[in-house]
Amino acid sequence: MSRLKAYYIMVKPGIIYGNLITAIAGYLLASKLRINAGSFIGMLVGTSLVIGGACVFNNLYDRDIDQVMKRTKERPTVNGRITVRSGIIYGIFLTIIGFCLLAVLVNWLCVVIGAVGFLDYALIYTYFKRRTYHATLIGSISGATPIVGGYVAYAGHLDLAALLIGLMMLFWQMPHFYAIALFRAKEYKKAKVPILPLIKGRLVTVEAIVIYSVLFVLAVISLYFIASLHVYYLLLVGLAAVIWTMFNLSGINVKEIELWAKRSFRYSLVVMLLMSVGVALR
Repeated sequence: MSRLKAYYIMVKPGIIYGNLITAIAGYLLASKLRINAGSFIGMLVGTSLVIGGACVFNNLYDRDIDQVMKRTKERPTVNGRITVRSGIIYGIFLTIIGFCLLAVLVNWLCVVIGAVGFLDYALIYTYFKRRTYHATLIGSISGATPIVGGYVAYAGHLDLAALLIGLMMLFWQMPHFYAIALFRAKEYKKAKVPILPLIKGRLVTVEAIVIYSVLFVLAVISLYFIASLHVYYLLLVGLAAVIWTMFNLSGINVKEIELWAKRSFRYSLVVMLLMSVGVALR
């Protein structure tokens, strides 16, 4: 692995790309498909760097956990490709440049939203991840900020639509991450991370997935009326959300829970993509 690739992996590019999709969706919802090049590019690059900075600090803090989990044991902070000192400098650099871009090219409200996401993920979630299964909910706050940040990047203010898209992302994330927790429970147990399936059991986890899926459906429907979206949005996103919820409900009686959880996880990705496309429909 080259050093350049190591720095690239350290920012968790998958997380950045996923969050940028929702940030773009939030921007297009507020702008009604009109794009101001300066604020749009500033939002994309600034948000990417801030998320990358938060991921770097999360990697540094979680080195001991990452080395015992299969999917994370080759991270640069674990295998020694990136030293702690270099990682700290890298994280600070990304974070400062990111916030500067948001302040200069976008607006200060976008900076505040970005700061909430950064602090929640890099500090609060990272701290509580080892201490309580409620860390999943805590971390979902940061995952909801990019779509809201994209919205305020154009709108310049918070309103009910911004609140709803934030709640949509929070409600979507909980089933998404609980599904991961179910099929990676053994890895989390080995790393001594107190996730919901290990503390409350599989049935409680599936029930939580169903509850949050229903809340997601309600948020999707509410946004249709609040933001005056096209009926195609309701047909596309609403139908996908209901189908996902029905599948999640089937998990209560399923025997192959890990296989079911993997399918729920994959379906959640499809739902997220459809939601990101759907909110831009007018």
